[in-house]
Amino acid sequence: MAHHITNRRRSYTSESKSFLWEGLNASSYIAGALCFVVGSVFFLPAFQGYSAAAAWLFMTGSLIYLAVSLHDFAETLIYYRHNRQRGRKAILEFLTLTGYVIASVLFLLGSVCFLPGVLKEAWGAWCFIIGSALFAAGATISVTQITEAGTLIGLQLLNAVAICFVIGSILFLIPSIPYLWPSSRPDLPQKMFTYLAGQFIFASILFFAGGVTNFYRAYRLHYHRASKGNCKNEDDAR
Repeated sequence: MAHHITNRRRSYTSESKSFLWEGLNASSYIAGALCFVVGSVFFLPAFQGYSAAAAWLFMTGSLIYLAVSLHDFAETLIYYRHNRQRGRKAILEFLTLTGYVIASVLFLLGSVCFLPGVLKEAWGAWCFIIGSALFAAGATISVTQITEAGTLIGLQLLNAVAICFVIGSILFLIPSIPYLWPSSRPDLPQKMFTYLAGQFIFASILFFAGGVTNFYRAYRLHYHRASKGNCKNEDDAR
């Protein structure tokens, strides 16, 4: 589940508000990633009795990601409403965000399909496959659009976040495919589903790592801008 990342200045009216909202965004994303990590563990055959808890955790994580994606979409709308620049970068940003919103909804629906009372695994698998593909495509686009970030470490952190999201999305897509084979599932060895759950876990850990890195990036960016502002104020005082 990729999170929208951009090297442009956000549309918030002050640095404190920018850090507050970016911090809340990143913290929410980390919480969502933790839901997916624990939920993925419950998909292991050894925890089969917790399959309902796994689906509910996935639903909770998907709702958090949807809220984060909708907030990013609203912020981007506000930014381009006040900044009249139009071009390829703006179009790609809106396409990416639209894909993230759709993917978050698909993950939510897919999680519902894995509830024991519903158990439409093939439908859920398709939701995860399409959603993961949208997340991976969006994160890949984000990588191509990151050309500057104020500092070298900021640029490196942005790229690290994007790479975590790309790899994590692909790893979420691949293990979803076997769930399209309902007739074959009872015959598949337990090791197979342990391996699939392991991929879900590793992908979720990558999303968590990307979220933590993004939070650290936001902190460093705020600190960097605050330092520049203090230096400028000292120069003006002289």
